[in-house]
Amino acid sequence: MPSIHRNTIQVALPVPFADGLTYLVPDSISIESICVGMRVVVPFRNKKMVAIVIATHGGDFTKNLKAISKVLDTSEFITPQVLRFMQQVHRYYLMPLGEVIFTGVPKWFKNVENPSLPQEIWWQVKERLTQEEIKIRFKSTKQQNIFKYLQDNGPLQSRQMSHIEKGASSHCNALLKKEVLIKSDLCFVDAHPPKNPDFILTKDQGVAVKTISSVDGFEPFLLDGITGSGKTEIYIRLIKELVNNNQQALVLVPEIGLTPQLFHEFAKRIHGRVAVFHSGLTTIARARAWEKAKLGEIDVIVATRSGIFTPFKNLAMIVVDEEHDLSFKQQDGFRYSARDLAVMRAKMENIPVILGSATPSLETFNNAKLGKYNWLRLRERTNKQDLPSIQVLDVRAHKMQKGLSKVVLQQIDAEIQKGNQALVFLNRRGWSPKLTCNDCGWVAECDECDTYVTYHKHINRLRCHHCERVYGVPEFCPECGSQKVETMGVGTEKIHVGIENSLKDTKVIRVDRDTVKTPNQWQRTVDEIKSGIPCVMVGTQMLSKGHDFPNLTLVVIVNVDNSFFSLDFRATEHLSQLMIQVSGRAGRKDKIGKVIIQSQCPEHEFFKLLLGKSYEDYALHELQQRAEVGFPPASYMAIIRARSRDEKTVEAFFEYIVTHTNENETVTIMGPIPAPMYKKMGQYQMQLIFNGNDRKSLHQSLSQIVSLLRNNKICNNIIWSLDLDPINLS
Repeated sequence: MPSIHRNTIQVALPVPFADGLTYLVPDSISIESICVGMRVVVPFRNKKMVAIVIATHGGDFTKNLKAISKVLDTSEFITPQVLRFMQQVHRYYLMPLGEVIFTGVPKWFKNVENPSLPQEIWWQVKERLTQEEIKIRFKSTKQQNIFKYLQDNGPLQSRQMSHIEKGASSHCNALLKKEVLIKSDLCFVDAHPPKNPDFILTKDQGVAVKTISSVDGFEPFLLDGITGSGKTEIYIRLIKELVNNNQQALVLVPEIGLTPQLFHEFAKRIHGRVAVFHSGLTTIARARAWEKAKLGEIDVIVATRSGIFTPFKNLAMIVVDEEHDLSFKQQDGFRYSARDLAVMRAKMENIPVILGSATPSLETFNNAKLGKYNWLRLRERTNKQDLPSIQVLDVRAHKMQKGLSKVVLQQIDAEIQKGNQALVFLNRRGWSPKLTCNDCGWVAECDECDTYVTYHKHINRLRCHHCERVYGVPEFCPECGSQKVETMGVGTEKIHVGIENSLKDTKVIRVDRDTVKTPNQWQRTVDEIKSGIPCVMVGTQMLSKGHDFPNLTLVVIVNVDNSFFSLDFRATEHLSQLMIQVSGRAGRKDKIGKVIIQSQCPEHEFFKLLLGKSYEDYALHELQQRAEVGFPPASYMAIIRARSRDEKTVEAFFEYIVTHTNENETVTIMGPIPAPMYKKMGQYQMQLIFNGNDRKSLHQSLSQIVSLLRNNKICNNIIWSLDLDPINLS
């Protein structure tokens, strides 16, 4: 018979098989001193781990219980409100509660020893100075450089300025003695009087600010604004009012690279404590920001997706900037959508949530169309400039030079001669995506993955971009022995070299994961581009989002046609968003922008809808097509993925699921089918796709399967995952 012990508690651990585990509280620890939300140290499988208390009474048990080792907190570590949110997330995504909770907890707080947070030093300028004032105040050129860089990019730690001057720390200390710098133990700005804008809101901006600020309680807004329409200004004005009323705000951005930019925009205008939270910070900095937000000692947090779990003392608004961006969806482990969780949390906290985008996801667009979200449109650029003109160039009629037509090269050269900048966008790094034999058709493939390997000329090697395995380049075809082995297709490296060869005196800056690998490299690159020097940027998605380059007037988009033939039903949606985001980089200030799209399918219906009309027309057309075939957002989808080094093990796993799943008339099951990349990193991948007419029926089916899998040994030697609301089928 199960027994119940008076001094027991339930805790959550980051383990895949249980939502709560029962532990004894030893006599040396008072049960009254423990409350829900505290951290405790527990023994688990021959090691000690940090756990979160989820109930101050244990469940039923039949075996001898282990006792907790110690209590780490004197009060709740996770607030009741945040814990309720995490429990709701756990129920929605059908993930173990411990895995959900510890996804949101900074790494520092998972430390069994629980040491105090050490100090970190962040520097920022005390007052802004002109270039002439800087030269007069500081005789040392090195101090001038450090001050100028901090003024433009601070607050920063000294190690983040090592690329500006060696010994940055000593220069900062010298400037501190001159009383021109401020030293802080947290990455936040609270040093300068707010800078008032020198422009008047457009009519659309004024309506948006008035509408959102008048809301009392939960309401989701879609801020649907064309690029350059001033969405950031709306965020700032709304949040500034909240901070003046001693309330807090959370702003989510898709990429680490965008965090500093938005952070500094807020810091210039909001007289409050504005902090960042992302994986690029040290574990100490993340822990301190998390803790200060919980205590109410930070007013605004600008964060990437994991910031959605940050506790706040008085949270009053959540903003999700570029809500359509795929980076808001976690693609491994616990596969949550930070955008969807932002709406869920705002509803629980009874506060407004703003989803901003120039190209809303079809899910968000559909919710606005149905009236579930308050739809606010911004259709005028703040600089009064027209949107860039867009030309689709039929490259079938043009001679190509390393991926670019002669016409495009002439256009790039013309902009450089005017002192402007150009951007060539191609979402494919390396020299060439294929190495092939012209005689027998052999193509170089990865031994561990079902994919071609990419040729990188600067290292003269073939590399798999999935498992990163590197191969030598064969002199002869391994199939037929022919010497006619050549590269096919283009990547950023090839286009970079092609532009340098064609436009001899032009500066070309390549931005991809091969050239920009660290935050310092990224900052150096952005600094160089923003200096305004005439140059051509050749880059991948790293350059497509949010950046404001005043001198950029020409954008060239290469190799978009693959999306038209993709097996993923979302492919053209993602393409349309990417194209408009990239195009929006041109003509941001007082210069007129131009966009050229190279295509071998210029007559495709996609171009007629998106370019001939608008993104809204494209979205309406795409929604109608999705409804006809029963795909999201007209339905609700989930994917169970599994992989193993043994092919038959994967097949048996899915056969077990299909055999033991109860039939549900409102849920269709496709598969099991091989994943688009059947073999990856030496493992075989298959998937089962569920499509439901309503969310409740889909959850019922999935709950049954998840329960079945957690209690059955069929999962041995299998790595499996559940992806609710997937953003792609791969």
